[in-house]
Amino acid sequence: MATLLVAVALTVGAAAVLIALYRSAGYSADVATTARARQIADIAESEGVGALDESVLTAGRHVDIIQVVDDEGQVVASGQRYPTGPIAHGELSPGEEHRASGLRVVPDGIRYRVAFVGVATPDAGPVTVEVGADETRLYSRVVFLGVLSVAVIPLIVLGTALLSYYFIGRTLKPVNDIRRQVDEISGGDPAQRVPVPDTGDEIATLASTMNAMLDRIDSARTQQMRFVNDASHELNSPLTTLVGLLDLSRSTGRPIDPETVETVMMPEALRLQSMVADLLFLARADESGVPLRLTDVDLDELVAAEVTRLEALGGRTVTARIVAARVRGDEEKLARALRNITDNAVRHADGAVDVTMSVHDGRVRVVVSDDGPGIAEADRERVLERFVRLDDARERTSGGSGLGLAIVTEIVSAHDGNVVVADSPGGGAAVGFDLPVQTWD
Repeated sequence: MATLLVAVALTVGAAAVLIALYRSAGYSADVATTARARQIADIAESEGVGALDESVLTAGRHVDIIQVVDDEGQVVASGQRYPTGPIAHGELSPGEEHRASGLRVVPDGIRYRVAFVGVATPDAGPVTVEVGADETRLYSRVVFLGVLSVAVIPLIVLGTALLSYYFIGRTLKPVNDIRRQVDEISGGDPAQRVPVPDTGDEIATLASTMNAMLDRIDSARTQQMRFVNDASHELNSPLTTLVGLLDLSRSTGRPIDPETVETVMMPEALRLQSMVADLLFLARADESGVPLRLTDVDLDELVAAEVTRLEALGGRTVTARIVAARVRGDEEKLARALRNITDNAVRHADGAVDVTMSVHDGRVRVVVSDDGPGIAEADRERVLERFVRLDDARERTSGGSGLGLAIVTEIVSAHDGNVVVADSPGGGAAVGFDLPVQTWD
């Protein structure tokens, strides 16, 4: 394609130059021959043909033939160095002018571009002044450039083809290396990365972008494998308990007593049900986002209701500082996020839970603090991921599935909010979120 474009461009350019030179040469010849013919006509008209001397009949630049022809077709004056004779055109009336090209003195003679001027003279009567330019000499430069173009343009096109093939192949070699490396990565080792050339061009940018994409794919794959492993582990625990009790009942032929159903089987079944519901929620959030039914929500009322629930549960000292704040959101989803945070705080608190609301710069923040072991700074981002539970939490029999804060993150993000994880003034963890406050014009 590059060779074809160069060939077309050179051909069109050469043709345009040749046409321009051809027209320029013809125009220059017309100007020179017409000016000389008028000069001779003026002298012949005023002084007669006999007054024409060598100074006006001598050839010059773009003037190769000069002759005066009477009304009988005889040459009565000439300064031409070539054989002369009338140029067949026809008699012109005095004062009439005409120009023509491709005319010959004899049938096989030189072709001329001629200017004709008719004039009435006092000594020879009506005559025609003929001044012409040799077209062979006139267009010799055009012919030379045309021949040169025919000879040179194919060489330029061929050189362009070879250079294009070489340089484009050299430029695209890193692309082929990238393709080969990606093929190897697809075939087995996901830890490999494509080579980044040190050219600093678009191909280097492509390689860097592809490596970043491979990093994201590898990270997603790792997270997926961890998610599957953690989900299998978390689902297997209650299932093992339930299947073990059922298998024991089947092997002994004895029914399961109501106390075991109430204290062991029902909690494990509810835990399993809750975990499946959480997994389904996260899967739907990954696919199409968290669906929201937006209304005006009095967030302070949700917080007050959650504080009341915590006080009713007992076992922990609950304090609260609540301020009025209204947000635009899904009341059910926000209540679920708040409950997940408070349940997490109650699970890890040693004896006290504090719920605090504040409004600043058009945003409302809800923070639930506990006096438990807290969350190390290195774990504050990780604790929001799915199935992430800190080691001490895994040792607790009441530990959660590790999905609660991940669900909070999805819900808060869907409301244009941010999840907050920090240290509690009491030495434990402080987990919460901030949302934009609903405003009225």
